[in-house]
Amino acid sequence: MSTQTELRANVPAELADRLDDYFYEIESVHWGIMQREREDPYEVFGFFPDAATAAAELAALRREFPELPEDFTYSTLEDAYWQNAYKEFVKPWSERQLHWIPRWERDHITPPDGAAVVYLDAGMAFGTGAHETTRLCARRLLDYLEAHPEQREHGRFIDAGCGSGVLAFSAAALGCRLIDAFDFDPEAIHVCRDNAAGNPHITTPIHFAVADLAAGLQGRQGDLILANIQTDVLIPECEHLLRAVAPGGTLALSGILAKELAQVRAHYQSRCAELQLDPVTVDSRIDGEWADLQIVRN
Repeated sequence: MSTQTELRANVPAELADRLDDYFYEIESVHWGIMQREREDPYEVFGFFPDAATAAAELAALRREFPELPEDFTYSTLEDAYWQNAYKEFVKPWSERQLHWIPRWERDHITPPDGAAVVYLDAGMAFGTGAHETTRLCARRLLDYLEAHPEQREHGRFIDAGCGSGVLAFSAAALGCRLIDAFDFDPEAIHVCRDNAAGNPHITTPIHFAVADLAAGLQGRQGDLILANIQTDVLIPECEHLLRAVAPGGTLALSGILAKELAQVRAHYQSRCAELQLDPVTVDSRIDGEWADLQIVRN
């Protein structure tokens, strides 16, 4: 029977925030941060194929964060345990009528009448809605539908860099009919299709595809484009995203560290002018260490 090596240590809240941002930026599939209950300490944890890999990865992490504690615990876990360990810190989340519920909690949580419900199991590698960046995009989706209820039937919605598909499924649960979603990682699309099977109540077909931003947006325009992607992709791929926004449409970007917001905002506003997309309305919000940027073509 194969096993994994687990590392764990308690860390202070300030370091936990910085580690969480770092793991998100490098798209780590090994490391994570969790807090079981509000009063509990934060833990940094990692799952690795063997003890040697664990030691090497911890040494690399110490080079980035020398203040890490010395007392990491090593444990050996059977596959059946570690493959489900992430469920400890995946919690339900709701905003207005939208409810995200872990699939393993389906029989234990009863959403309110009329709720738009998405049941998710993304594994350790893809977004489950637990991150601020995903929630920022979901709020933009809800705002857009409140301002444009008629677009549920005829609007074109694109989830660019869809990960687990949480935003695409949210659009479908909220009544949107024309939805495309893509990600450059084939495993992400596999997770999306698995989540589709886990949400039989969502009958709207979503077109999922393996594609990068250039290919995924080629020949396509969206009335609402949601792109929860890191800054180091959002800036070089700016033109692909802007050209894909239909006249009168909205582009909602997330995955932006709050400290990077001014840079991203200036870049997108400059490119809007160069591409003659003006006039545009630009808005941003901050959630913790993260920010979004919304651009509306007027």
